[in-house]
Amino acid sequence: MKEGPIVSVCIPLWNKEAYVEEMLFSVINQTYKSLEIIISDNASTDRSIELISKFNDPRIKIYSNPENMGGMYNFRKIFTYATGKYMTYLSADDALDLTTIEKAITILEDPKNQDIVFVNSYIDIINEASERILIKKYPFGSGRLSSYWAIRSNFIYGSNILGEPNGTVWKKECYDKMPEPKFINGNGWTADLDIMMECLLQGNTYMIPEPLAKFRISSTSNSSTILKSSQAKLFREYVFALYKDKRYNLSFMWVIVSSITSFIMQIARNMFYKIYIKKISKKRIA
Repeated sequence: MKEGPIVSVCIPLWNKEAYVEEMLFSVINQTYKSLEIIISDNASTDRSIELISKFNDPRIKIYSNPENMGGMYNFRKIFTYATGKYMTYLSADDALDLTTIEKAITILEDPKNQDIVFVNSYIDIINEASERILIKKYPFGSGRLSSYWAIRSNFIYGSNILGEPNGTVWKKECYDKMPEPKFINGNGWTADLDIMMECLLQGNTYMIPEPLAKFRISSTSNSSTILKSSQAKLFREYVFALYKDKRYNLSFMWVIVSSITSFIMQIARNMFYKIYIKKISKKRIA
């Protein structure tokens, strides 16, 4: 049993009864035990809260919005409840490897890593049945990454190459230093990336070269429906917002680069989802 500084696990929730038990199991059974598990429910109408309530774990804290306030509101709200030295984020339909937080805290608490503001890892992309589809790797190295390179590598790639922040563990003091309103540069798709970008203004990062988090895609998820046509546009909007934010000291060249690569990535993403969803449909028919 590993213990140490409190880590706030922040989980925004809305109608995820199909996956919420699997998600919560992966959190409460972490090898690192010093957790507060914070759930901000955005007025779910399914059995999500009922299922969560069956877990008899005093570390779970449930906060409920009086009505559905929108995804971006709930995303911002969840972090305001955190009291730990470190924070992490988890979508309610995703999951963690049971060693994720322990491995991140080991790196963050190492005295020689005082410049590291967050730790993340490769991602297991999983399907509706929690089967691995592929491993999303960071293609530009692993271990310690400079903030300069970590920021700009996303523009070269044309998308969030650092990885969805499921399992990313960052210093709460970095969150506290982010200007209000939080995540103003992020739109509905890039707000999670903005967590990491804001942290990178304050220090460097560390990439663990193994899949320690699970990101779910399905035929009905945002990733495979709305984003088929808007992913590149949303990413370009985000990069342009960072360009206008003088704290990032970006030249317009990076806007041009990301405009080209985000369009290429959208084509590749659409081809992947078209093949994947077609495969799902065949399985259902069979």
